[in-house]
Amino acid sequence: MFTKEMMIALLKAASADIDSEHENLSALDAATGDGDHGVTINRTMKAVNIAVEDADDKSMAELLKDVAMKVMMCDGGSVSPLLGSWFMGMASAATSTELSAKETATMFDAALTSFYGISKAELGDKTMMDALRPATEKLSAKLKGGADLKTAFAAAAAAADEGREKTKDYVAKFGRARTMGERAIGHYDAGATSVALIFKGFASAVS
Repeated sequence: MFTKEMMIALLKAASADIDSEHENLSALDAATGDGDHGVTINRTMKAVNIAVEDADDKSMAELLKDVAMKVMMCDGGSVSPLLGSWFMGMASAATSTELSAKETATMFDAALTSFYGISKAELGDKTMMDALRPATEKLSAKLKGGADLKTAFAAAAAAADEGREKTKDYVAKFGRARTMGERAIGHYDAGATSVALIFKGFASAVS
């Protein structure tokens, strides 16, 4: 079963990974964008931690709604509405404080759908989606296929990192990087790298 306590552990681990790498994320972003991605996503994940600290009497859905609201209200640039929508999508499908494997898959599927509603990015556009979609699809497939949580989240983290790796070969379609055209080739997308770090944190928490 996937419990609220597990969700809290996942969020804390992801936040810690972002915090430890936020300077490198900004350096990545500086190559093709404004150079502030590390700062903004770190601020966003700190908002997640604030919500987690006040989770004792809340259901999984209430916790995730609180996470979403705090993320959307913090000064996280474009990251705030994107990750806020992601967590709100999770909240909409968190039907209990203990979820079966299939219910957990449904929760992450709903999160991806909600994220896409804001982002509109497709695979190959050199955005967070390049890591988020393959990670979610792998996680969902593994969980629905009967894999345990450790195996499923490890596979999702690997898929996210593979997606991050591919962004080096893409021309950006969104953000400031899109003005660079083919000059963006050769640079990893900072957003996709952040998503890979988040799923790396998730996998470490489950294991």
